[in-house]
Amino acid sequence: MDGIPDYAFGPRDASERATTRDFAGTRVVPGRARVLFETRPQPALLSTPGDRVADWLCAGQALERVLLTATLHRVSTSFATQPLEWPDLRWILRDPVFGTGHPQMIVRLGYGPNGPRTPRRPLGHVLTIEP
Repeated sequence: MDGIPDYAFGPRDASERATTRDFAGTRVVPGRARVLFETRPQPALLSTPGDRVADWLCAGQALERVLLTATLHRVSTSFATQPLEWPDLRWILRDPVFGTGHPQMIVRLGYGPNGPRTPRRPLGHVLTIEP
């Protein structure tokens, strides 16, 4: 089975103000906790000078470094990609003074409890090595 299992969704925001995507959607997950989320999450915007394939590759490499560094320091991360999917909203995220930069990812950084491990596909199902 693909996807995120119910047990890994984590709690819902008791104040219902969280801007994070809830992978359960509107369905109710029995026994799921409701807790107050932090009131001032720390968002970060990853942007590039251009918006070509090479810039996307550099953005991916930079994101990898951010995620590994956050993990090293026990900082939790989540993504807010929805605003980047709409050209008008993506435009608004550019530098407000100079109008430069092309937003590639919005990352929410913070501290929280560790979540449960989720299943992974066997290596042979996702990687083929040819001699």
